[in-house]
Amino acid sequence: MKHRYIGFLVFISLFVVSMGCSAAVGPSNESPQGQQAADGQPQRGGTLKLMGNGYVSYGTVDSHRASFSPPNGFSGASVNQVVKRNIYSGNYDIIPDLAESWQVSSDGLTYTFKLRKGVKFQNVAPVNGREFTADDVEYMIKRISADRSIVPEKWTNLFTRRSDFESVASIEKPDKYTVVVKMKQPDAVFMHNMATTGSGVFPRELIEENPEKLIQDKIIGTGPFIQKEYVPDVRQILERNPDYWKKDDHGTQLPYLDRVEKYFYSGGDTSSAVAAFLSGQVDALSSAGYFNTLTFGDKETIKKQLGDKVYYIDSLGSSFSHLRINTNRPPFDNPMMRKAAYLAIDRQQIADAIVPGGAVPTGLVPPSLTGEGAYSVDELVKLPGYRQPKDQDITEAKRLVKEAGYEGVSVEMNTSGSTPQTADLVSLVKEQLGKVGINVNIKLNANYQDHLNEMIANKYQITYTGHGASPDPDEYIYKHFHSKGARNYYKFSDPKWDELADKQRAAVTLEQRKKAVREALAYHQEIVPNIPIYSALNQAAYRTYVHGFGKPVQPDDNTIQFDVYWLDQKR
Repeated sequence: MKHRYIGFLVFISLFVVSMGCSAAVGPSNESPQGQQAADGQPQRGGTLKLMGNGYVSYGTVDSHRASFSPPNGFSGASVNQVVKRNIYSGNYDIIPDLAESWQVSSDGLTYTFKLRKGVKFQNVAPVNGREFTADDVEYMIKRISADRSIVPEKWTNLFTRRSDFESVASIEKPDKYTVVVKMKQPDAVFMHNMATTGSGVFPRELIEENPEKLIQDKIIGTGPFIQKEYVPDVRQILERNPDYWKKDDHGTQLPYLDRVEKYFYSGGDTSSAVAAFLSGQVDALSSAGYFNTLTFGDKETIKKQLGDKVYYIDSLGSSFSHLRINTNRPPFDNPMMRKAAYLAIDRQQIADAIVPGGAVPTGLVPPSLTGEGAYSVDELVKLPGYRQPKDQDITEAKRLVKEAGYEGVSVEMNTSGSTPQTADLVSLVKEQLGKVGINVNIKLNANYQDHLNEMIANKYQITYTGHGASPDPDEYIYKHFHSKGARNYYKFSDPKWDELADKQRAAVTLEQRKKAVREALAYHQEIVPNIPIYSALNQAAYRTYVHGFGKPVQPDDNTIQFDVYWLDQKR
């Protein structure tokens, strides 16, 4: 029995399950569609210059310990995965990368990966071009899992994906090109977690040359580009890896480009980025995340000045904005108060005011994952809390606040004040909650890390934050709300929720998975452990001389495969 999970293309930080019954999965045709197919054989050489939104406050390119997107975007051009998603096929199957093939036992409990022979890490100290082997795959899985033999105990909480591989019982290596992963029970998201870009393969030497065993700004992998410079929130410079293992369908050594230069802009002001794109300083412009979307005005300006010299890729994203609720502190330990706040929020008003032209209302699982059971936008706008006008919701919210005995209660909402858009958004939330008798006092932290530290320390009542995630409902359902979830900053615990979260993980077929996801989403509306607001669109504008990728129908988690980008030298 075989099923797949749809991926999605998140252009963050500069563009920033498959199961089978003993069936071998071999190489798949992943030739780019669209531009390359229309324009023939790619040309070699040149420098691709891109600009997108940056994240200075994360301070790391360590994608092993990050569920959020920026580190994946920084490392994605330099590392490979064991398996990845085919972003060019239109259906986003999981396909081989560093693995040549894999097999899954009929009971779903044993995965056998056959690795490519002769693949080398980049010829950079301290690795110096040594061969990639099964040891590196085992190290990747164990490090993401915060295994005590690799990750110092004091850093466990930093590894927010540590629950990704908790179903793994053992890892065996019959030889240096074979990895056998045995499971405790069937896990519908194991292959998804292997295929997400956060599961890139870094060499042990890179990790262990730092006494803290944490990566800050250095990247080494088996990928197409070697990082030459990285200045957080400013730029990242990459040059061709002359020893890259991969060739295209014509036998031409990849990558085509000599160099990739990424430049970052911060905050929600896209004007400087648009100006750089219009003047030709950069060849491509991206915006994604929570505020950094291209507005209707930006697109109109670009269209007016460049006309048919530009094309766009817009898609639904996985990034979403929401209110996290501390269900262990009054007044939100009372589910009636959580439901009242859920009903009071006017999501459309917030999206229109904060990200004009770049967002849609979202449920707990973003609409980009409707194929996995998420509510579509059309379904959401008919539900309580989303429907317009808001009169009925506000009336019901006032009733709940009164019945809970909290009329006129004051609560503190803390968040990161690093962008003007955040301040504007929480001001709208304050206004909307005030209409139903919940008075909000706003506390703005200096940066996102301080804000995150307060969440982890449980020092909040209600907080606004954004969330970038992987292309699977498990990220939202299990990792954030299961009592064992690595990203359960809420300290939320509900036995029924745990049961539903476990159920969607154990689903065997796609239909069973979708049904289990819907059950969890329905229960979410009853217990309201958080309040989803909107999901930002992923947007990118390219000069027409930039080729080598397909137009996605869904976004994918930072799988920007620069090895197949190329430039038309005639331009």
